[in-house]
Amino acid sequence: MAGRSQGSTVRRLALTAAGAWLLLSSALPALAIQGDCLVPPELTLSRPDPEGVPTEMTVGAYLLDLHDINDAEQTFSADFFFVMAWRDERLLNVEGRSLAGCRLPMESIWAPRLVIVNERTTSKSFEDHIYVGLDGHLEYSQRFRGVFTNRLDLRDFPMDRQTLSIRVVLGRTRAEDVTFVQDERTGFAEEFSIADWTVTGSSVGYEPFRLPTVDQYFPQVTYRVEVRRNRAYYAQKVFLPLILIICMSWAVFWIDPKLVPPQIGISTSAVLTLIAFLFSLAYTLPRLSYLTRADRFVMGATVLVFFAFGEALLSTGLAGRGREALALRIDRRSRIVFPTVFAVILLYALVL
Repeated sequence: MAGRSQGSTVRRLALTAAGAWLLLSSALPALAIQGDCLVPPELTLSRPDPEGVPTEMTVGAYLLDLHDINDAEQTFSADFFFVMAWRDERLLNVEGRSLAGCRLPMESIWAPRLVIVNERTTSKSFEDHIYVGLDGHLEYSQRFRGVFTNRLDLRDFPMDRQTLSIRVVLGRTRAEDVTFVQDERTGFAEEFSIADWTVTGSSVGYEPFRLPTVDQYFPQVTYRVEVRRNRAYYAQKVFLPLILIICMSWAVFWIDPKLVPPQIGISTSAVLTLIAFLFSLAYTLPRLSYLTRADRFVMGATVLVFFAFGEALLSTGLAGRGREALALRIDRRSRIVFPTVFAVILLYALVL
């Protein structure tokens, strides 16, 4: 029942977002082909604008759903609409007839070929067709779903913000042959199926894409989505348990150093609890070649717990040799030194 309820919620979100997109979209011509929609071959090879005059293209994207962000694999799963529009008034008078109202295959007229360069696996919801408006306005829209690669900088994990990018290269044209304008429908849905991230913004950028093999630049559209990780989960599941384990290891500073069994018992329990907790963290923290904020905190907590164990051994050893006064002084100073060091670790891990 829970699975069906969750699936219904995701489908409802997708349908709501899709409906919002369709409401924002301009009225498209009827799907039925009106009259003869055959296009002369010469119109498939040349741009609608004269040589030297860039073709203005309006592009935009609308994020319907964000399913998953995989820190270890540096990928994310998304569902989005992509729209691309331009004008080609030549289609209003093709051998004495207008193609307004036609739905043309993408390969039948001049149109850039879309290549998502950072896709891993994607699928399309519709056939690749272009709609011809009454004023020569052409519009191509497609819904893409799939997994995309994206380099993530996780040094601030779990307090990080990321920029997810979908890079769409426009083939069959040169970078200098087109100019871009952002479509007003660019944006994102209000709710997503992903639970541990919050989408905070989106934008469309334009930069050339260089193909080294032919030393040629192609126009590239980059749809960027700004996301922020929700920290509450890690505060409850990582930081709070570690803080409790650290505080448990400090209990030995208030126990008489002559009482060896409680001293060693509490210290050993804190160490074993920490080791067991670190094993469970292996499935939570990302596996990286550099340290994150969470890694700094975990390392600092580990050092403090083991040093508290060492202090317990030292104080009990001194008390057993008749130096009880020195052992008590060490315990009293440890009550100040250890929390101070812990405050420095917190500052280093979460602020600096």
